[in-house]
Amino acid sequence: MGKRRLRNVALRYLSKLDAPEERCVQQYKSATCMTDALAAASALAGVPGAARDEVLSSFYERAAANKEQLVINKWFSIQAVAESPDALSTVRSLMEHEAYDATNPNRVRSVISTFAGANPAAFHAADGSGYEFIGSQVLELDKRNPQVAARLAGAFGQWRRYTPERQALMEAQLRRIKQAEGISKDTFEIVSRSLA
Repeated sequence: MGKRRLRNVALRYLSKLDAPEERCVQQYKSATCMTDALAAASALAGVPGAARDEVLSSFYERAAANKEQLVINKWFSIQAVAESPDALSTVRSLMEHEAYDATNPNRVRSVISTFAGANPAAFHAADGSGYEFIGSQVLELDKRNPQVAARLAGAFGQWRRYTPERQALMEAQLRRIKQAEGISKDTFEIVSRSLA
């Protein structure tokens, strides 16, 4: 287990170098356990190109064929957390995928909550697009599942710890959510506490 863990950490580091695709594809194809396959897919998730598409497609097809819902959640998560310039558009496209179900809290967490909580570069994009996206998702989710929406609104909870520019953008989303018509008690409470 220790050797596998070390190998997968090394693969993640090596994937940050130029042209990591061959090494990642090789590990994915030779993987004898889910840990190694997932590590290879994760390392490739932020590297646009044919190798990424091939591995992620294969990973999903295998999980779908075996009806492994938790593995499909992992498949969503590794893409939502991937560091890439098109991270937000990737998340938006994941929400259009056949396996995504906006009424399933686990699916929502694996895509939207993972983006907000584990992809800081994209969530905290200087243009505020990550904040705008999450603010809109909170408002949309609040209609169906106030508890999930309230938890997601917590992504803005530490807004005062950021630069003045980001503080202003996050505060604007908090105020937008708070002022929305028909907002649930759960979400209103989280947002109000964040603004207090």
